[in-house]
Amino acid sequence: MRQQGNASHKEKTVNYIDGNTVRKLQPSQSPSRRSEETHRELVEKQRLDREQRERKRALRAAARRNQEKALQMSPGYVLFLAAAMMVLVGVCGVYLKLQAELTGRMKHVASLKSEVMELKTSNDAEQKRIDTSVNLDEIRQKAIGELGMVYPGKDQIIYFEIDNSDYMNQYQDIPAK
Repeated sequence: MRQQGNASHKEKTVNYIDGNTVRKLQPSQSPSRRSEETHRELVEKQRLDREQRERKRALRAAARRNQEKALQMSPGYVLFLAAAMMVLVGVCGVYLKLQAELTGRMKHVASLKSEVMELKTSNDAEQKRIDTSVNLDEIRQKAIGELGMVYPGKDQIIYFEIDNSDYMNQYQDIPAK
C-alpha cells in the first residue's frame, strides 16, 4: 500500500491499493469514526429493509383481500348467472328442435321427389303402351270400309295460320269458301 499526500494534512490523505483491480478511493479516517459510520449505515439499511418488508406485507394483504372479494359471489350475481344459463339452455333446445324439424322436412321432400319420379316413369311407360296398342292403319281401314269415310278433296281443305301457341280456342265455325 502506498500513501500520497502530506502527512500533516490527514484529511486529504487517500489510501491507494496496487493490484490488478481498481477499487473505490477511501479517505483516511480514524477506525472509530469509520465504525460509527458503518454502524449508522447498517442501522439505516436495516430500517429501510424493514419498511420495505412492511410495505410488501401490506400490499400482499391488500391483494389477498381483493382476491377473496373477487372470489365471493353475491346472491344477485348467482341469480343472474342462473337465469342466463336457463336462457342459454332454452335457446339451445329451440335450436335443436328446429334442426330436427328441418331434417325431417328435408327427408319428406326427398321421399316426395322420389315418388314424383316413380309416377313420371309409370306415366311414360303407360303412354308408350297406349301408343303402341293403337294401330292407325287398322282404324283407317275400318273408317273407310265399314263407316264410309272419304278423304276431303283439295277444294274442301282450308289452311289458316296458328300463332306460336300449342293449342287454340275455337269460338266460331271454320268459314267455308
